[in-house]
Amino acid sequence: MSYHIDTGLIKDKFAVDCECPLCEIQNIVEEQLLHEFLNDAVMEDDSRIKVGKLGFCSRHFDMLFARQNKLSVALQIRTRLEVLQKKFGVFTNVNSAIKSAKELEESHKTCIICELTEQSMVKYYKTIAQMYAKEPSFVKTLISSKGFCMHHYAELLRYSKCASVFAKDYVKIISQVQTNNIERMQEDLKVFCDRHDYRNANEPLGDAETALPRIRTKLYGKKYD
Repeated sequence: MSYHIDTGLIKDKFAVDCECPLCEIQNIVEEQLLHEFLNDAVMEDDSRIKVGKLGFCSRHFDMLFARQNKLSVALQIRTRLEVLQKKFGVFTNVNSAIKSAKELEESHKTCIICELTEQSMVKYYKTIAQMYAKEPSFVKTLISSKGFCMHHYAELLRYSKCASVFAKDYVKIISQVQTNNIERMQEDLKVFCDRHDYRNANEPLGDAETALPRIRTKLYGKKYD
């Protein structure tokens, strides 16, 4: 069985002290795609066609616009608007207007960078399962991790069969890791709440001081500007 993607980045990010190494990986994937869509992809017909069809979500539009190459953003958004313009017109029929509303709402949900990011991440989910099956040292790394955000945990479970004959052990390990770390965060939140009782006002918060930002990552994934 061959790996779906290079394992180096996986090993690097699983070695980081964080609440979700896959969020760290996803950030790198997104940054690579943002760079691509501000540079070479602008001039590629295939990329412009995909941008016209799918556009960008508001988050990725903001991330593109925050960077220097505003012309690249404008050119691609112009392509997207050319596609959307075909959906506009003066309606004389209510049913047609309602149908158009549904189409416009669906078009608002698509994003070329989201789609390409997810395609890349699927390769990482599969490779992590394969690494569990083929690299004993990685099993120790996985067990010592702090678990994952909810989305990436669900995706690891979804692609767990990629661990082949070790799939049953794999799901047991990652579910145990996640359960242990949710319990850890629950304890941190309890301490945080207890310390805000006036009777415990002088007690140190310790790790609980960062409980809310960390649980934010666990629930929704890591936030990147």
